[in-house]
Amino acid sequence: MKFKSTILFFLLVFLSCNDDGVKKPSKLIEEEKMVDILYDLSILDALKSSNPKVLDENNIDSQTYIYRKYSIDSLQFVENTAFYASDLKKYKKMYETVEKRIEENKKVADSLLKIKQKEDNKKAEELRLLKKDSIKKPRNMKEANELLKNQK
Repeated sequence: MKFKSTILFFLLVFLSCNDDGVKKPSKLIEEEKMVDILYDLSILDALKSSNPKVLDENNIDSQTYIYRKYSIDSLQFVENTAFYASDLKKYKKMYETVEKRIEENKKVADSLLKIKQKEDNKKAEELRLLKKDSIKKPRNMKEANELLKNQK
């Protein structure tokens, strides 16, 4: 939350101090890379909200992770965020790209989860059958007669 507050603060400072708009940062992050950063931040924020222990147990700090992964620093990130946010149409388009990517990955994850559940159900059924009594029980009279014939 501090991270978001810091970003918001710097955005407001950059946007309010410069009447000509936000100048292009000296270390401009390409738009595609910025979308990747925003995507990763969205995933990390969602993970932090839904299951914060996962990040703590794996000693992952969201900010540090992003900075290292994309070889950027906090100032570069804030300047670029302010720069892209100054063009609302472009920034909205970037976030729409992030949303679309999240939805696509959610569909893939849901499909993989269904496959995994089917495999788990199949294994559970096999285990259930193994644990059953080793004497086969007939379901109807025809099976009973066949079992009797086979035992003789």
